[in-house]
Amino acid sequence: MDLETENRIAAILMKEAAELRRQAEKEGIHAYLQQPNYRGRPNSRFLTATVLGVQQANRAAEVNEMWQVRQKELELDDRLKGRQKEESRSGRSHSGICDSPRSTSKRHSSSETSASASCSSSKRAIQDCYSREDEALRDEEIEEFLHSRVKRGRGTVGSRMDETGPYSLHSSLPRLQWKAVRTP
Repeated sequence: MDLETENRIAAILMKEAAELRRQAEKEGIHAYLQQPNYRGRPNSRFLTATVLGVQQANRAAEVNEMWQVRQKELELDDRLKGRQKEESRSGRSHSGICDSPRSTSKRHSSSETSASASCSSSKRAIQDCYSREDEALRDEEIEEFLHSRVKRGRGTVGSRMDETGPYSLHSSLPRLQWKAVRTP
Protein backbone atom coordinates (compact mmCIF):
# COMPACT_ATOMS: atom_id res chain seq x y z
CA MET A 1 0.00 0.00 0.00
CA ASP A 2 1.42 3.37 -0.93
CA LEU A 3 1.78 6.35 1.36
CA GLU A 4 -1.06 8.33 -0.21
CA THR A 5 -3.57 5.51 0.33
CA GLU A 6 -2.44 5.02 3.91
CA ASN A 7 -2.83 8.74 4.59
CA ARG A 8 -6.32 8.70 3.07
CA ILE A 9 -7.38 5.76 5.23
CA ALA A 10 -5.90 7.41 8.30
CA ALA A 11 -7.81 10.61 7.55
CA ILE A 12 -11.09 8.67 7.22
CA LEU A 13 -10.46 6.89 10.54
CA MET A 14 -9.65 10.19 12.26
CA LYS A 15 -12.90 11.72 10.97
CA GLU A 16 -14.91 8.76 12.23
CA ALA A 17 -13.21 8.93 15.65
CA ALA A 18 -13.87 12.67 15.95
CA GLU A 19 -17.52 12.12 15.00
CA LEU A 20 -17.87 9.38 17.63
CA ARG A 21 -16.39 11.72 20.27
CA ARG A 22 -18.90 14.43 19.38
CA GLN A 23 -21.76 11.96 19.55
CA ALA A 24 -20.46 10.62 22.89
CA GLU A 25 -20.50 14.14 24.31
CA LYS A 26 -24.15 14.50 23.27
CA GLU A 27 -25.54 11.00 23.85
CA GLY A 28 -23.06 9.44 26.24
CA ILE A 29 -21.71 5.92 26.06
CA HIS A 30 -24.50 4.76 23.72
CA ALA A 31 -22.67 6.34 20.79
CA TYR A 32 -19.89 3.75 21.13
CA LEU A 33 -22.27 0.82 21.51
CA GLN A 34 -24.08 1.34 18.19
CA GLN A 35 -23.46 -1.12 15.41
CA PRO A 36 -21.41 0.54 12.66
CA ASN A 37 -23.10 1.11 9.33
CA TYR A 38 -21.23 -0.89 6.74
CA ARG A 39 -21.71 -0.10 3.14
CA GLY A 40 -22.68 -2.85 0.77
CA ARG A 41 -20.18 -4.33 -1.59
CA PRO A 42 -19.78 -2.23 -4.75
CA ASN A 43 -20.93 -3.63 -8.06
CA SER A 44 -17.78 -5.24 -9.47
CA ARG A 45 -19.10 -5.34 -13.06
CA PHE A 46 -19.76 -1.62 -12.97
CA LEU A 47 -16.32 -0.91 -11.54
CA THR A 48 -14.52 -3.09 -14.09
CA ALA A 49 -16.49 -1.56 -16.95
CA THR A 50 -15.68 1.92 -15.66
CA VAL A 51 -11.99 1.13 -15.28
CA LEU A 52 -11.81 -0.44 -18.76
CA GLY A 53 -13.64 2.54 -20.27
CA VAL A 54 -11.25 4.98 -18.65
CA GLN A 55 -8.24 2.95 -19.79
CA GLN A 56 -9.57 2.84 -23.34
CA ALA A 57 -10.21 6.59 -23.34
CA ASN A 58 -6.71 7.21 -21.98
CA ARG A 59 -5.17 5.00 -24.65
CA ALA A 60 -7.16 6.77 -27.38
CA ALA A 61 -6.07 10.15 -26.05
CA GLU A 62 -2.46 8.94 -25.89
CA VAL A 63 -2.58 7.66 -29.48
CA ASN A 64 -4.15 10.92 -30.68
CA GLU A 65 -1.47 12.89 -28.88
CA MET A 66 1.25 10.76 -30.48
CA TRP A 67 -0.29 11.31 -33.94
CA GLN A 68 -0.47 15.06 -33.34
CA VAL A 69 3.19 15.12 -32.31
CA ARG A 70 4.08 13.03 -35.37
CA GLN A 71 2.10 15.39 -37.63
CA LYS A 72 3.89 18.41 -36.18
CA GLU A 73 7.25 16.70 -36.68
CA LEU A 74 6.38 15.99 -40.31
CA GLU A 75 5.27 19.60 -40.86
CA LEU A 76 8.48 20.88 -39.29
CA ASP A 77 10.55 18.55 -41.47
CA ASP A 78 8.66 19.69 -44.56
CA ARG A 79 9.20 23.33 -43.65
CA LEU A 80 12.90 22.78 -43.03
CA LYS A 81 13.31 20.85 -46.28
CA GLY A 82 11.41 23.57 -48.15
CA ARG A 83 13.60 26.29 -46.72
CA GLN A 84 16.76 24.33 -47.46
CA LYS A 85 15.64 23.75 -51.06
CA GLU A 86 14.71 27.39 -51.40
CA GLU A 87 18.03 28.53 -49.95
CA SER A 88 19.93 26.22 -52.27
CA ARG A 89 17.91 27.48 -55.25
CA SER A 90 18.29 31.11 -54.24
CA GLY A 91 22.00 30.52 -53.57
CA ARG A 92 22.48 29.18 -57.09
CA SER A 93 20.35 31.78 -58.83
CA HIS A 94 21.85 34.70 -56.91
CA SER A 95 25.42 33.44 -57.04
CA GLY A 96 26.08 35.47 -60.18
CA ILE A 97 24.58 38.57 -58.62
CA CYS A 98 26.32 38.45 -55.25
CA ASP A 99 29.77 37.21 -56.22
CA SER A 100 32.77 38.03 -54.11
CA PRO A 101 34.95 41.03 -55.12
CA ARG A 102 37.65 38.64 -56.41
CA SER A 103 35.40 37.22 -59.12
CA THR A 104 33.99 40.63 -60.01
CA SER A 105 37.38 42.08 -60.84
CA LYS A 106 36.42 41.94 -64.53
CA ARG A 107 33.35 44.06 -63.93
CA HIS A 108 33.20 47.81 -63.71
CA SER A 109 32.56 49.64 -60.46
CA SER A 110 29.01 50.51 -61.56
CA SER A 111 28.16 46.85 -61.97
CA GLU A 112 29.40 46.17 -58.40
CA THR A 113 26.99 48.73 -56.94
CA SER A 114 24.11 47.29 -58.95
CA ALA A 115 25.08 43.81 -57.77
CA SER A 116 24.93 44.84 -54.12
CA ALA A 117 21.59 46.55 -54.68
CA SER A 118 20.15 43.47 -56.37
CA CYS A 119 21.55 41.29 -53.60
CA SER A 120 19.72 43.28 -50.93
CA SER A 121 16.53 43.18 -53.00
CA SER A 122 16.84 39.39 -53.30
CA LYS A 123 17.09 39.17 -49.50
CA ARG A 124 13.84 41.10 -49.27
CA ALA A 125 12.26 38.72 -51.77
CA ILE A 126 13.32 35.73 -49.68
CA GLN A 127 11.91 37.34 -46.54
CA ASP A 128 8.65 37.99 -48.39
CA CYS A 129 8.53 34.31 -49.35
CA TYR A 130 8.94 33.33 -45.70
CA SER A 131 6.17 35.69 -44.63
CA ARG A 132 3.89 34.20 -47.32
CA GLU A 133 4.83 30.77 -46.01
CA ASP A 134 3.74 31.83 -42.52
CA GLU A 135 0.39 32.97 -43.91
CA ALA A 136 -0.05 29.57 -45.54
CA LEU A 137 0.55 27.98 -42.17
CA ARG A 138 -2.46 29.76 -40.81
CA ASP A 139 -4.60 28.01 -43.43
CA GLU A 140 -3.06 24.71 -42.42
CA GLU A 141 -3.81 25.44 -38.77
CA ILE A 142 -7.44 26.13 -39.64
CA GLU A 143 -7.63 22.88 -41.57
CA GLU A 144 -5.99 21.02 -38.68
CA PHE A 145 -8.54 22.50 -36.29
CA LEU A 146 -11.42 21.40 -38.49
CA HIS A 147 -10.04 17.87 -38.70
CA SER A 148 -9.37 17.71 -34.96
CA ARG A 149 -13.06 17.88 -34.11
CA VAL A 150 -14.35 14.69 -32.49
CA LYS A 151 -16.08 12.46 -34.98
CA ARG A 152 -18.98 10.35 -33.80
CA GLY A 153 -19.35 6.67 -34.47
CA ARG A 154 -16.72 5.02 -36.64
CA GLY A 155 -15.61 8.19 -38.37
CA THR A 156 -11.97 7.86 -37.43
CA VAL A 157 -11.62 4.13 -38.04
CA GLY A 158 -9.24 3.40 -40.88
CA SER A 159 -8.22 6.97 -41.45
CA ARG A 160 -4.59 6.11 -40.79
CA MET A 161 -4.52 2.50 -41.92
CA ASP A 162 -1.82 3.06 -44.55
CA GLU A 163 0.37 5.22 -42.35
CA THR A 164 2.91 3.57 -40.13
CA GLY A 165 3.62 5.64 -37.14
CA PRO A 166 3.75 5.84 -33.39
CA TYR A 167 2.07 3.01 -31.57
CA SER A 168 1.07 2.87 -27.96
CA LEU A 169 3.32 0.91 -25.65
CA HIS A 170 0.23 -0.84 -24.29
CA SER A 171 -0.97 -2.31 -27.60
CA SER A 172 -1.13 -5.87 -26.21
CA LEU A 173 -2.35 -4.77 -22.76
CA PRO A 174 -6.12 -4.60 -23.45
CA ARG A 175 -6.39 -8.27 -24.45
CA LEU A 176 -4.57 -9.43 -21.35
CA GLN A 177 -6.63 -7.25 -19.05
CA TRP A 178 -9.88 -8.31 -20.72
CA LYS A 179 -9.01 -11.99 -20.18
CA ALA A 180 -8.20 -11.26 -16.55
CA VAL A 181 -11.49 -9.44 -16.06
CA ARG A 182 -13.63 -12.06 -17.82
CA THR A 183 -12.33 -15.00 -15.82
CA PRO A 184 -13.73 -14.81 -12.29
